[in-house]
Amino acid sequence: MLLETPATLLEIRADAADVRSASQWLEREGGARAIPPDQIFRLDLCLNEALANVIEHGGPEAMLVPVRLCLEAGVSDDRAYATLMISDAGWAFNPLTATPKALPGLLAEASPGGLGLGLMRSFADEVSYDHREGRNCLQFVVRWSTRQ
Repeated sequence: MLLETPATLLEIRADAADVRSASQWLEREGGARAIPPDQIFRLDLCLNEALANVIEHGGPEAMLVPVRLCLEAGVSDDRAYATLMISDAGWAFNPLTATPKALPGLLAEASPGGLGLGLMRSFADEVSYDHREGRNCLQFVVRWSTRQ
């Protein structure tokens, strides 16, 4: 049974070493809230892609100011949900207005990078963005049925 508990928070640095810690935190806290493993996987993919973008493109402020993570879970009618908010102080960037990179037709045409935005949009049921108080606030929501 999904546990509706207060939001859990974590602050990390915008560097590759802390991405693993963030994934471990998400798995631990999601499990404690009875979020199914497949839904944690979806959120973790979004988390990793978003953090990779902050590290790669966020600029100097993103490296100096901690990235905040917030996980919430709950139930509405017969649908459960988990929400992951990622907040960083990097350059303002709304990923919802960016055009995802087109998938290559052939492997030989593939180049590294640029697929994360499309992955995040396809793995989350809902993605929202806001820029407030000098921070990018990117939110991912996954939903699943509570009926067995």
